[in-house]
Amino acid sequence: MLGQLGNRVQHALRAFTPKDQKAVKTAAQTMRANPAFSTEQAIQELGTGEALISFLDEKGSPSVVERAMVIAPCSRMGPVSDDERNGLLNHSPLYGKYEEEVGPRVGL
Repeated sequence: MLGQLGNRVQHALRAFTPKDQKAVKTAAQTMRANPAFSTEQAIQELGTGEALISFLDEKGSPSVVERAMVIAPCSRMGPVSDDERNGLLNHSPLYGKYEEEVGPRVGL
């Protein structure tokens, strides 16, 4: 199943044993090669916050693997204030279309 997915994100793998080396080679072979670097070697060199990525292009074909930095999520825990909520709603492209509440039986 995983082999059929188009989006791949591969973090670092360390190869200390022959079994580990085989796993790295297998992981590298599942990605479309990039002539700029060795995927197998890059997997072992990745540091904190780095990954190898490959996504589907516009035609649905896997793109060549690229080395990328992974950015940590930027969010906060807790609710937004009423002012923040109203500001977001008022600037939404859907503002003016869905403000009116309807009964639960609408659409049945």
